[in-house]
Amino acid sequence: MKIKKALLCALALTVLPAAHSFAGEREAAAAAAIGALVRGELSPERIEVTVANDGKRAWIECAGAVISGIRIESMKLDAELAELPDDVLSGDGTALSRRITSSRGEIVLSERDVNDYFASGKSSGGFSELRFKFFPRGYHAEGKFETDLMIIKIKLDLRAEGKLGLRADGVYLEDTVIYAEGRKQPENITELVIGRVNPLLPFAKIPFPVSFSRMTMKNGEALLTGEPKKIAGDNVWRWKR
Repeated sequence: MKIKKALLCALALTVLPAAHSFAGEREAAAAAAIGALVRGELSPERIEVTVANDGKRAWIECAGAVISGIRIESMKLDAELAELPDDVLSGDGTALSRRITSSRGEIVLSERDVNDYFASGKSSGGFSELRFKFFPRGYHAEGKFETDLMIIKIKLDLRAEGKLGLRADGVYLEDTVIYAEGRKQPENITELVIGRVNPLLPFAKIPFPVSFSRMTMKNGEALLTGEPKKIAGDNVWRWKR
């Protein structure tokens, strides 16, 4: 009987480290697959991914990611995953992203990066020389706007002021008042101009569901947060451009 118990204990001591090693291998593979997916979709300058809790939690942290053409100073995501797929070792990040049931995010959006986007000419809204200034109560913007309205070509030197609003699908310009040549513009012109910008930052390009609960602004930047919590884990995947 004593020999049998000893054999069972020895077997358990052998199996447990092996199981732990296999679980760690799966988490490491999941971190690498998620990291490769985010790298491909958002082109960050630097990224770190941790997968822990038997593959049920992931922490993603990026610097310099690009969402819809706008550089993001900092992005953090605290994700919850369904059970890891059997083929997680294959490295299929797209399939793995479907296992992310929800995530809480945090994004730092700087006025400098927004201004660089519009200065680059990537915006097709008819704007030129458009520059934003963020401050605690909202934003100011100045620039030129040109468009064809039926048979009339509109050219305006604009000045706008309003607030940034957080919605489920992105960041929007809200409560905006537009002035041209020192005169407040009517609602139809305001809607036309703002419709060419909104959403300022859409979330659709983030490759899995993410939520933000509030946004705060200060001079030079806006912080969107869903209060993500960083997780600890041994299986970390890192990449730097």
